[in-house]
Amino acid sequence: MTTLSKTMLKIGDVLNNKWVILDFIDKGGMGEVYRAHQTNLNRDVAIKVVSREWLESFDEGSGEAETMAQRFRREVQAMAQISHPNVLQVFDYDAIIVKRGDQDISIEYFAMEYIPGGSLWVTMSEEGFYPDEAAVYKWIRLYFMPVLAGVKALHDNGIVHRDLKPENIFMDQDAPKIADFGLVRSCSLKPVTQSIDVKGSPPYMSPEHYFDFKRADQRADIYSLGKILFEAVDGKIKPVTIPFRTAKLAEAETPFFQELDQIIQTATAESRDERTKSVQELIDQLERVIHASEMRNKAEKSPRPHAASQLLRSEWMWGGLFVVAMSILLITVWHFTSDHGFDLLKSNISTGSSQEKLQAKPDNVTVTKTPDTGNVSFASEHIGKNHIINGGEFTVPAISSEIKEQTVQVTPFYMDEFFVTNQQFVDFLNHNLSQIIIESGAVKGGGANWFLLGEVRAGYEPIVYRNNEFHVNDPSHASNPVLRVTGYGASAFANYYGRRLPTEMEMLYVIFKGADSTKMNNELSEIVRGDPSERNLSADIRAASQSSIFLLSAASFSPNLLGIKGLNHDIGEWIYREQAYAATDPSKTNRYAVVGGVEGEAKNNSSLPSIVNRFPWEGFEEIGFRTVKSTAASNSAR
Repeated sequence: MTTLSKTMLKIGDVLNNKWVILDFIDKGGMGEVYRAHQTNLNRDVAIKVVSREWLESFDEGSGEAETMAQRFRREVQAMAQISHPNVLQVFDYDAIIVKRGDQDISIEYFAMEYIPGGSLWVTMSEEGFYPDEAAVYKWIRLYFMPVLAGVKALHDNGIVHRDLKPENIFMDQDAPKIADFGLVRSCSLKPVTQSIDVKGSPPYMSPEHYFDFKRADQRADIYSLGKILFEAVDGKIKPVTIPFRTAKLAEAETPFFQELDQIIQTATAESRDERTKSVQELIDQLERVIHASEMRNKAEKSPRPHAASQLLRSEWMWGGLFVVAMSILLITVWHFTSDHGFDLLKSNISTGSSQEKLQAKPDNVTVTKTPDTGNVSFASEHIGKNHIINGGEFTVPAISSEIKEQTVQVTPFYMDEFFVTNQQFVDFLNHNLSQIIIESGAVKGGGANWFLLGEVRAGYEPIVYRNNEFHVNDPSHASNPVLRVTGYGASAFANYYGRRLPTEMEMLYVIFKGADSTKMNNELSEIVRGDPSERNLSADIRAASQSSIFLLSAASFSPNLLGIKGLNHDIGEWIYREQAYAATDPSKTNRYAVVGGVEGEAKNNSSLPSIVNRFPWEGFEEIGFRTVKSTAASNSAR
């Protein structure tokens, strides 16, 4: 067994029969951190213990050690209650007895997430991002906003970090996680070293934190956040920089940087009474200044013709407009009188096919009404572009115990080219507000779960509810595939627009007949399916691919040979089964399932994904949906 010099624990030590010490990571003024392996759950964790310097800093019999231990326990317990993707998760808290010479000493420790990556510094430039506005936008949105969300979660739970700095924010791939949350200390500690007596890092510490620790409240954390933002723009704080002062950009030549400089100065005001009041206020300020700057840049890039030129070309302009108007009229007449035209004008739920009627709802749940289908622009805008799938005879290979090799006849139908998007689903929800209630983050329509609010991935919460309406949280995510929709929610959306979910045979037909798609689809399929023996080795690549997939526009996926985008991808899709599957569950009539995605990845190198039965009230982070509609010919054939 190897002994680590001057450390509390040794490699190979086992704490409470489940934490095996693997390595020493770091040592600070108030604790030592080790990498350990949790044997009962087979995972690596980080273990933080109270350092012996900390214990020896108390006068004998003062009682301060026990007081500090109690405060430490309370704070760890409070942190354990916080479940936030940008705050390091605490797993366990306990105590052990270690030998020190001839004495047995009780040591407090807690176990937390082990993040092997770098700190927030890896996302920043040593020289700062100035004057690249686009780089600042990207850094704030991808990294700083999630940090702010994590700090807000701490503050909302009454916790002040007290040592925010880039080194204390770990990067779990692209997700920042706040660590080293402030170990509460007393100003009556016996001075040993500055790292103990002054808990924190002077370049990021507010004046009141340094000079009177008891006055350090949430605004002390805001000061630290302001300093981090300053560093990202201006470059790393120099050792000669005087601490505890208001930060100010060395240069701010554009309106964006001038406004950002003012935000930084307010956040780092020396007087806490003049400082930004809350993390939410800081978030709102940054969103506002970035949005304003982007609008200015768009306006500058959109040249406006001079009035004189417009007058000179007015006759050509009006002539062109007339030609365009007549073209649109002729195309519209042709579109709605042709056999393959978009037939939503002629349809509603009550006149749909038998399959469309079957997909209605759970018992005693009111079905949403179809909107006024006379409004063609409204309907077409919210269900996306469609492709006619001609259908035909199709031999389905055996892909599960429920689907054996068989030959089926698939009748023609229309299918959405791409996934239903966040904006489309938000519009659907807002058109049905009268029958919607929200309970514990679940959006319920007519008594059935339709959608689950919350983050899909760390820092990505696409749909929010505020001011009595649903909104796409970030306009740049409006065209992303909507996720966390339940089977009931997907059916309700489809029914509202006079459509339905695809059946399993329709979905398998389109996947099979549209095979040999683009390189992008093939590469991503290999990441998901791969060699089973190598899947663990590609976990990071797989997670990164999934994370980026969810942030793509639904229309940007490459099409298969039938023109349908995103099929057989990392995002699975809701389908409606024509035959209810047998189940041991009392609910034996469930007809909802999910095809594709990570859970339904293809087996045995088949080109067809598995079909996974799912209850319609469930919602998943990796499951989206699209809609279909039977053709007039297939309806009459039924």
